[in-house]
Amino acid sequence: MVDQKKKRLSGKERRNQILQQAQYLCARKGFSGTTLDEIAKKAGVSRALIIQHFQNKEKLYEALIDYVFESHPMEEDPEIKKYMDEKDDYGVFKAYCQHVFKYMTKDKEHSPLRLIFFSMLEKPRLYEKHYEQRLSKGLTLLEKYISKRIKDGTFREIDPAHVAAAFSAVLTQLLIQEIVVPRFHDEKTFMNCIDTIIDLFINGLKK
Repeated sequence: MVDQKKKRLSGKERRNQILQQAQYLCARKGFSGTTLDEIAKKAGVSRALIIQHFQNKEKLYEALIDYVFESHPMEEDPEIKKYMDEKDDYGVFKAYCQHVFKYMTKDKEHSPLRLIFFSMLEKPRLYEKHYEQRLSKGLTLLEKYISKRIKDGTFREIDPAHVAAAFSAVLTQLLIQEIVVPRFHDEKTFMNCIDTIIDLFINGLKK
């Protein structure tokens, strides 16, 4: 029987392990405030191994931004899928918010949202690159849903990208408050506030 403690990690598993620990440190201290040596120590690997996987500090940070955005694929969320199939507009927006809340506030001190904002402040080129990659892949999940509802004749003619961006901005602002200066303290209170926002958005979208 294989001793799991001694089991060697695959290259991908080791890479993800390094990225997990890099996220932990960078979300707390920022990109500029975190060194490769600190990441190596936290991950329990050598600096040389990090260089082997990522070449240099810049490439590691670039991989980390992608890793953060790819760690919670919304298209795989069963609740969001269910409400989209049912064309339940309120359900889609609510499930979307619940998904983001769960992922972003699970560990507030090391929240991916903190990392994203550090990237915007310290490494804007990396953040812009990620944003361009999103655009090249087409509409996001929320944008696609809004676009379909426009074609259905339920929502009025409006740019779905603008709606998704506006909704995301409001949600992000509330999440920042929850992470930095807690205002709601629990998911139930947070979602009560979100209910009002969803209602305003949906009523504004309907013909």
